[in-house]
Amino acid sequence: MKNSDQGAERRGSKRRPILESFSFFVSIPKKGGHRLIAHDVSDSGMSFDFDIEGEGTDAMPVKKGESFDVQLYLNQSLYLPLAVTVIRVTDVHGIRKIGSEFSDKQGAGFKALLSFLAMVDNISEAVGLTTVEKK
Repeated sequence: MKNSDQGAERRGSKRRPILESFSFFVSIPKKGGHRLIAHDVSDSGMSFDFDIEGEGTDAMPVKKGESFDVQLYLNQSLYLPLAVTVIRVTDVHGIRKIGSEFSDKQGAGFKALLSFLAMVDNISEAVGLTTVEKK
């Protein structure tokens, strides 16, 4: 089974790998606004890097179950404010990768995200891109 298939099973909803042409990134206000890599987004959660290269992991601990606010940037200046809860932390060469679930599904940021994801799905369908579905 490919990693992307495993992610779809863990997540329980459609995984939409981040298209590089969108230049998505994440910022965590309590970390000081570093530009962090966003890996993928679904309607239930997202994965992203918690650290930048060279940053020590002891400066800001993070653990499963922790909740915090993030900003998902759709371009250089437009972002969606979202609240997430950590469901997985994986260390890859000193960079912590976070798997998270959205914790505020009533907020305007989350509702805007769902609309944006619907648009991404429509574009993907129009140009023949595929997404990974839950098996």
